[in-house]
This record gives sequence, structure tokens and C-alpha cells, in this order.
Amino acid sequence: MADLNAVLTRLNDRLLRLEGELFVLRSLARATLTAGDDHAERMRKLVEAAKIALDDEALRPLDKPTRKYVEAASAMVDELLVEPTKARPLFTVIDGGKRS
Repeated sequence: MADLNAVLTRLNDRLLRLEGELFVLRSLARATLTAGDDHAERMRKLVEAAKIALDDEALRPLDKPTRKYVEAASAMVDELLVEPTKARPLFTVIDGGKRS
């Protein structure tokens, strides 16, 4: 039983690490997608290609845990493909003050 606990602990550690890496990658992808330059176009193409690959993968017969991960990855890709709303500035600069 100790071996099983050790294996489960290692798997849990790996999943936590992957979740952290995924958070960082999603943040980088979101920042790149909103940059509005050549990198944003390339990232959009990569995310769209990932969407196609995940849709194809979802058509295959998958076991329950794999299906869960494919659905989660597909949801994340869908989230990345949604155009974010423009944020309002946190403050506005009022042109005023002392005149010279």
C-alpha cells in the first residue's frame, strides 16, 4: 500500500505542476493574442490549429479521464479564441494645474 501512496503522491505532484505550467502558458498566450502584432497573428493560428486538433481528438473513442482532459483543453482554447473586451483606464489624467 505504501507503493500505491507513493505513486499517487507523484502523480498529484505532476498534475499540480502541469496545472501551474498551464496557467502560465495561458497567461502568455492571452498576452500575445492581445498584443495586436505579428506575434498575435501567429499565436491565433496556433490556437486555432489546437482547436481543430482537439475537435478531432474528441471524435475518437476515449476513456473517461482522457475525455475530461480533452474537454478541459478545448474549453481553454475556446476561452483564448474569444476576443477580450477592452479595459477602461483605471484613471484619467486631467489637463490642468498651474499655468506658467
